[in-house]
Amino acid sequence: MNKMGISTDPALLDVELPRTLIESPSVSTFLPEEEASICPLLSSNTNGSTTPMTFSHPLTPCIDNDNDSNTSANLCNEDGKVETSSSSGSSSGIGMSVPDETSTTLFNKHSYKHLQNNNTSAQDSNGHGPNGNIPLGKDTPSFVSWNWPLIRKCTFFVFMSSLLAMCAVVVAMIVTLPKTCNPKTMWYRGSVFYEIFPASFQDSDNDGIGDLRGIVQRSDYLKSLGVSAVRLNSIFPSPHYPDDFKNITSLTDVSKVLGTVEDVQQLSQALHLRNMSLVLDLPLFPYLKELGKSDGASAVKVLASTTLNVSDGMTTTTTTTPRPVITTNLITQALQHWIKFGVDGFYIKGLEEFVELEDIDYHMAEWKDILGYSRVLIISEAVLEKVKEPQRSLLLRHVDLVDVHLNVFNGAKDLEERINNVLASEIAPADPGVWVQWSIAGVDSPRLTRNGVNTNFTLTATLMQLMLPGTPNIFYGDEIGLQAAKDQLNEHNETKHLHHLSTMQWPENSTQQFTNRETLPWLPNAPTANFDYLPIVSRMIRLRDRSPSIYKNAICKTESVLPNTAIRRSEDDILIVERLYPRRNSFASISNFGQKRLTLDMSSNFYSGVVMLHDSSDKIYFSDFQIGPAESIIVRLDK
Repeated sequence: MNKMGISTDPALLDVELPRTLIESPSVSTFLPEEEASICPLLSSNTNGSTTPMTFSHPLTPCIDNDNDSNTSANLCNEDGKVETSSSSGSSSGIGMSVPDETSTTLFNKHSYKHLQNNNTSAQDSNGHGPNGNIPLGKDTPSFVSWNWPLIRKCTFFVFMSSLLAMCAVVVAMIVTLPKTCNPKTMWYRGSVFYEIFPASFQDSDNDGIGDLRGIVQRSDYLKSLGVSAVRLNSIFPSPHYPDDFKNITSLTDVSKVLGTVEDVQQLSQALHLRNMSLVLDLPLFPYLKELGKSDGASAVKVLASTTLNVSDGMTTTTTTTPRPVITTNLITQALQHWIKFGVDGFYIKGLEEFVELEDIDYHMAEWKDILGYSRVLIISEAVLEKVKEPQRSLLLRHVDLVDVHLNVFNGAKDLEERINNVLASEIAPADPGVWVQWSIAGVDSPRLTRNGVNTNFTLTATLMQLMLPGTPNIFYGDEIGLQAAKDQLNEHNETKHLHHLSTMQWPENSTQQFTNRETLPWLPNAPTANFDYLPIVSRMIRLRDRSPSIYKNAICKTESVLPNTAIRRSEDDILIVERLYPRRNSFASISNFGQKRLTLDMSSNFYSGVVMLHDSSDKIYFSDFQIGPAESIIVRLDK
């Protein structure tokens, strides 16, 4: 004991130890004041008396008076006794377990419930206060007291709203994007015209003769067909209309059988509402015997003026391009008259019948100046054959379309030569420049479907026509294979020359026919019409409208204009029309104008493709290509 520096005074050894110390030597023997000074979690009573507290020494077992005794026992039973050893090797260990209230409470989960700082302030409205938050002082920044929960909610709401708004904008942009990005052209370039003889299309007043109001009633049919313009053959008065419709008596009036000039305006409005245009044939011969002289041949009006503004001393110069002098005659008056009633273009017919065409280029300049840029001016190919080369070039500067007639009854060989010659002439594809209007039937030519001709022949020729570059012109009824009128009893010999102008046929389930059942039409009815052709022709027109390979006239580059059409012939009766455009689908039509079914090996030209215009898209291989008589097959070629 002396070696350890502990006093051996008997008086000290005779001290009576408390019972608690004997039972548990590990229990702290500090006085209450000493315990409070050692453990900062303990507070002393200001009155000098010790508040009884439950304290558990780390070396003593834990006693929990609550229901969680199992958890306390697990923590405290790991080391319930303490082993001690001396440096001399002799050791003695005393295992003590004294459940003192003051010592056991320190590690109890309920030991701090009674502790409270009497000097802390009450909790503020924003949640800062004694319950773990920072108490606010005078020097605390103001943003600390902001309502941060509300701010977080508002910020989240604004962020989500902005995100949804951006998503909505993106979706709206995607929805409003055009489905295709095809190059644009003028409304008459590459579109399809529909030629109508008004007296044979639709009768609205049940007198047996078609009229203008009847065409208005059928405007939805024209829209469903997909055409872009309606061309009226002849609406002008004649002594016996429609039997002698060519012998007109006026260029500014309408035959009473057809209606009035107000009906023309009503028809124009009905077509415009359906995104279609109205083109009018203007027959000059034999109504006019000569064109006369044009004032533009001797003078050209140039509008150029310079005025001085005295107020500010600035000079304003107004200059316009030279314009021809408008000669006042029956033709210019008729053009100005019909423009007021909504006509969008004119086919000047009969020019080739005039002997003297010396001033034709000046006349054409006047007419085009009246029409303007947006209206179309059409002439016949026969006019170009009659004028000389220098005059022809000047003439074509003021022409939009040149009507070219194709005789499909001459066979594939003749068609190949004819089309290639036209595409290589002065009216070859150009943009800007004159375009070709293709016609295979009309008021001056026999109807395609007639006696001794397969009814499929009309569909074959029409599909081939719709594949050509330029503006196809479909004669009314060809979309259903309408036949010419057939007078078996020879009761209408006086109108035999007009039987190709047979009255239009409508499906039997249609609520309206050409005229009522009590009225006889002005011509005998056509024997038959095949309404199965109608959806095929309509699909072909729509395929043309959305495919630049077909409706474009050429491939226009910066320094050159390249053709996009190849016309070839296989065997004696097969005509091939191939159309292409950069980075777009290429198409080909194979038409059999013969009477036999053929099997061909066309793999040298094409490998494979997809058949169009039918409900099922069948794959086709050209190594063993089969085509029936009077049949046209439209194929989208595989690249």
